[in-house]
Amino acid sequence: MVRFETTGAGRLIGVGNGDPNSHEASKAPERSLFNGLAQAILQTDRDGQGPLRLRATADGLAAAELVLDVRPARVPSAPAAEAISRVGGWRISPPQATRPDPNQVLAENDMNSWGWGEPPIRQVAEAAPWRAYRASLRLRADRNDGQGQLLFQEIAGQAEVWVDGVKIGEKTSPAPGPLRLPLAQGPGWRTMTVLVRAQPGQPSGLIGRVSLERGAAKATP
Repeated sequence: MVRFETTGAGRLIGVGNGDPNSHEASKAPERSLFNGLAQAILQTDRDGQGPLRLRATADGLAAAELVLDVRPARVPSAPAAEAISRVGGWRISPPQATRPDPNQVLAENDMNSWGWGEPPIRQVAEAAPWRAYRASLRLRADRNDGQGQLLFQEIAGQAEVWVDGVKIGEKTSPAPGPLRLPLAQGPGWRTMTVLVRAQPGQPSGLIGRVSLERGAAKATP
């Protein structure tokens, strides 16, 4: 039988020996050996610091002592939620000679007529000036309180932005530039369509990232 005693920055909370047939109490200061072994389970004090000593004694054997250096745990802080989340999973229409319908319905099994892409998406100069870009948005609560912002880092060409069939803004300049628009409070899932019109002989597209932001920054014209 081995007897355990602790002093310092902790305490003995359990004992064992690995014997599946043992009925000895696991919450006790002593334990018999099984195959020459016994186990002591220690717990440090809350905010404990300094030495924790475990002393083991048994009849006919020299006492043994183990000293552990207890230090306060450093609990990492959780990182703050990112203020920006990117919009991905874009569908891209083929080039069109006339302005596309922003409410055009795509068949669920249509995987070919519209392509896929992730910004930056830069289209080379084409004979047909129009393209439509579409993505589904899932707005978290902190971006769906009427204060969220939709930010296009850079769009090349003139652009119209539609969300759930409603036009929420446009970019009138054909030169590459940013566009920031407010997002009204509404359903968590939204469908966004961006119509982009290229200038003759000029590239076009969503050439910068598209993101959702918290905050109440003013929309750019």
